[in-house]
Amino acid sequence: MPSQSRTPLIRPVSGVYVRNVLQSCGGHFAVAWAEAEPLPAGTPDGFVFVAAVPPHGPRGERMPGELVAAFADGVRSAWSEGTATPPLEALVRLVDARWHGEDSTPRAFHTTGEMAALELSRCVAEDRPPRPVLHSRREPFLPWERDLIVPTG
Repeated sequence: MPSQSRTPLIRPVSGVYVRNVLQSCGGHFAVAWAEAEPLPAGTPDGFVFVAAVPPHGPRGERMPGELVAAFADGVRSAWSEGTATPPLEALVRLVDARWHGEDSTPRAFHTTGEMAALELSRCVAEDRPPRPVLHSRREPFLPWERDLIVPTG
């Protein structure tokens, strides 16, 4: 039975981009692209997570499972603890991510999942497409961000 306290997502939301990069001793690096879609009827938990991150890197590394799980847990906790309102019933798909072998931690990806849930909730509440979420002191932009953030033309 779907959760009574969550708002069912009625339209897909794609293109959620979150950069959570803090450069300091000990680092903090998590970058994620996510999307959400309405849940199939009869989904009991009100939340489904799918990891669809392709392999990256020169050796085709897969994203570490603990980082994927931390992102999913961040989305779930943001909606269950009420930090992202309205809390949604949705299938959330992590479609791409960037991580660093030393500076990416489960904590960084948990926070990034919470930030993605917050942006998804805002998109629904404000009936708008997603905007890039940048929690960073990183300038200039990361190479792939230029087209996301800086208007071309």
